Amino acid sequence: MNRNNIAALTLGLSAFLSCAALPAVVTHAQDLVGYGDDEVGEEGGLAAFRTHGSGWTSTSSGTSGLGRPATLTWSIVPDNSQLPTGLGEPVSNSNLIAFLDGVHHGGNSPGGADLTQRAWWQLMNSVFERWDEVSGIAFNYEPNDDGRKLGTASGILGTRGDHRIGGHSIDGQISPTFLAYNFFPNNADMVIDTDEINRWSNATNNYRLFRNMMMHEVGHGLGMNHVEPVNRTKLMEPFLATVFDGPQFDDILGIQRLYGDANEEGTGNDTFAVATSLGTVLTGQTISVGTDATDSFVAPGEIDFVSIDDNSDIDYFRFSINSPNLIDITLTPLGPTYEEGSTVANVAPFISSAQSNLTLALYDSDGTSLLEFSNDTGLGLSEQIDNFQLSVAGDYFVRVGGLNNTAQFFQLDVTAVPEPTTLLLLVLGSIGSTLTRRRNING
Repeated sequence: MNRNNIAALTLGLSAFLSCAALPAVVTHAQDLVGYGDDEVGEEGGLAAFRTHGSGWTSTSSGTSGLGRPATLTWSIVPDNSQLPTGLGEPVSNSNLIAFLDGVHHGGNSPGGADLTQRAWWQLMNSVFERWDEVSGIAFNYEPNDDGRKLGTASGILGTRGDHRIGGHSIDGQISPTFLAYNFFPNNADMVIDTDEINRWSNATNNYRLFRNMMMHEVGHGLGMNHVEPVNRTKLMEPFLATVFDGPQFDDILGIQRLYGDANEEGTGNDTFAVATSLGTVLTGQTISVGTDATDSFVAPGEIDFVSIDDNSDIDYFRFSINSPNLIDITLTPLGPTYEEGSTVANVAPFISSAQSNLTLALYDSDGTSLLEFSNDTGLGLSEQIDNFQLSVAGDYFVRVGGLNNTAQFFQLDVTAVPEPTTLLLLVLGSIGSTLTRRRNING
């Protein structure tokens, strides 16, 4: 086994792993999960987030590439399947299913061979679903796993998953201690330390310690590496914090660099024919997309993140109007400024709102006739198309692009502006309505 392709999760501030021996994931317990030395990402031009290669290129469901969506499966290896000696622990068989049954069901096995009936399966599934909903990744559970040794076999539909999960004793309940380790793509198998009963049975915040550990490890399995500094703002830090739940801003920016945003799933939105629908914009109304990419902290329910992942990516959006209207369109690069680096020694400010110079275009209902184009500003500044008269009701298209080979979050706002006469009527109507209410109130 090539240990340069795994990442280990360890507990304890003094834990140290040579990156040459163990490239990526180490985790701590208590509130933190600590790793070893970081390995610098291999992709040129990547800043805050750090990647290990270009992510998945070949999966059980097809192929992918940098900035392209991927369909992946995950499975749980049967107990008694052989696990590797990834961190120097003795070779032994997986006992993860029995271990988790003991933690959550007192040793019982509801559902028998159907693992989806277990309470702990729901926790695992939520881990993959969270990465799915903030990126161009489509994760599907593979109920079959033939028990092939972890780290040695690619995923095959109906046979085993792309991401496979097992567990056995790694190093006992010592401090510092390893909690788990994970392989990088195109092999994303995970081994969890089943000695850690006190940690994995911690039910605080719906088993957040267990879920954040798994989400961190899956992040490595998707091609994400460690990033500094350790300040509890990023899931992929060398210390895994429980003060947040799941991927944070920097993690989501990184995963969208590798696989695009959620609109890339399926047919994507790279042409007008498959444009993302914004719906109908009514007079006086604004429709917005991409509103969640504003600060470093990301709550579990936030999913509205859209991005241009490089200078070859374009995103099309479709909106409709019911009658002739003036239209305002604003494209705003989003993101906070924060400290980051591949090691503590090279930490520097990262201005996430100024990574790619965005471009904005408006197209007619045929999707190809250019009505207006805006590239009037530079990095970190908004592009606008103001008071553009659309004289015919129907569909129109907005195209967003970027000029730099980096990922950039953005917010797109489309407003149907009331024309002066319409605006006057709206104001008069409002005044009339107010007077009527006053008459009714005053009798």
